[in-house]
Amino acid sequence: MHKTLDMETTFRISFGRVIDNTRTKSPLINPTSVFAAGLSGVVIGTAFAWNSAAARLTRTYGNSVRDYGGETDDSGWYVDAVACYFLGTAVGGLILGPVTRNIGYRWSVVGCDTVVLIGWLLLSQVNLAPVWAIRLAHGIGTGGLGLLIPTYIVHIADFRIRGRALVFHHAFVCFGVFFAHSFSAIVTNYQLTGVCMVWPALHIFVSVFMPESPLYAYKCHGDSDLARAAMRRVKGADYDVDSDYLALEKYLFEFECMIGDNRSQLIRKMVAIGTKLVVLQQTCGASATMFHAKSVFGGFGLTTEIAGYSDERVYSNTQTIVTIVSAVQVLLCLTTVELVEFLGRKFMLIASAIGMGTCLAFLMLYQSFYPTTDICTSPIESNEWHKYVPVVLVCMYLCSYSIGWGPVVPLVHAEVVYFDKWFSSLIYAGGQFALFLVAYTFFDAKALLSFNRYVIGAYIASCATSVAFVYFCMPETRSLPLDRVLQRHTAPNNCIDTGN
Repeated sequence: MHKTLDMETTFRISFGRVIDNTRTKSPLINPTSVFAAGLSGVVIGTAFAWNSAAARLTRTYGNSVRDYGGETDDSGWYVDAVACYFLGTAVGGLILGPVTRNIGYRWSVVGCDTVVLIGWLLLSQVNLAPVWAIRLAHGIGTGGLGLLIPTYIVHIADFRIRGRALVFHHAFVCFGVFFAHSFSAIVTNYQLTGVCMVWPALHIFVSVFMPESPLYAYKCHGDSDLARAAMRRVKGADYDVDSDYLALEKYLFEFECMIGDNRSQLIRKMVAIGTKLVVLQQTCGASATMFHAKSVFGGFGLTTEIAGYSDERVYSNTQTIVTIVSAVQVLLCLTTVELVEFLGRKFMLIASAIGMGTCLAFLMLYQSFYPTTDICTSPIESNEWHKYVPVVLVCMYLCSYSIGWGPVVPLVHAEVVYFDKWFSSLIYAGGQFALFLVAYTFFDAKALLSFNRYVIGAYIASCATSVAFVYFCMPETRSLPLDRVLQRHTAPNNCIDTGN
């Protein structure tokens, strides 16, 4: 007797469980989209590095009396102005949802790049007056890109390479930080500004040719032909888009048609997972540490004098260390490109949190034997090699962040949190606001990482909480089409890897 396949079986076969010759011969992602995603990472990284209190990027900007009216160290009101960069990222993420619903993904990318470019143009023309406006412009633009690009990649990339594509994007963010710091040693402030503004200008040009998100084309325009056309631009003109289109319909149908308790439970779980994920990402302190790396590394006695941020050796050594760490982060992200699909999202996040927590625990243990005041106020003699241990531990701490909680969190957030809803932008903005609080409260010239055990203890607690949360509460999304990711939200046990 002939049996008719039910709808669930039909969609599983059509979307990835059985791959026909047409699908395997087609490109998994549009090359233009890959290039655009990489450029967006450089835009974010260069803006982050320039706004960082870690280094003023030149010896003339932020370190001379002429530029800052007598302020020559990393204290004062202008550091507060730097911190408002993170407020800008929160605002950018918050407004991105409604903006994208009205103008689409492609033009939202162009708009974010334009705001970043305006910040660079203001910086190239004036010195001190618009410092708040410059930071806010960079923050709003890069904050929008930080939410938009991962979501866009998840929508257009084949589920088999989705993780690789997004971690590859984060590698370019690290490259942008490395680029800005390395160039700052050989060019002036105005030359560096001119070089950095090339990236958003180039990204604007490339983004015009990006294919639109099929989800946006289908959901916001209600046009099946437009959605299919977007899929063909992503996968190729000869690609058979029917199976992908059916899967997209099913994904939207399952979410939109849920009513009553099922829908409320689904939304609550999405909000809970997304919020905990982005908040734990920032409360582990790695992003804030990188942002204030000059204060952190300079406080560990990298000079023969009392640590002072106008000292030439402090500046030179800090620049070198930050540049090296940024380069290593790029390499680690490129390694994670393969590991995130082979070992899974949960494994990389847990390994990253354990690595960060272990480095911080050893740092606290070291400080119990060697008081911090001895490290930063006395010369480092040849037989006192142990005074370099804190610097090595902080570098390892930042590198551990780059294999998990740095690149993987945007990926999981884009996969798990249903975009185009009120809570999607709000969750991301909440994470950026948490980063602002951490960077503003815990890191300044008077509260270095090496001076405050309570801060280290808080970061260790965050890392431990992260391990428990990821293992027990976060679903594994490795190799899952989006419709199956949605189904995982209703699974009773998130400890099981159902990616294969």
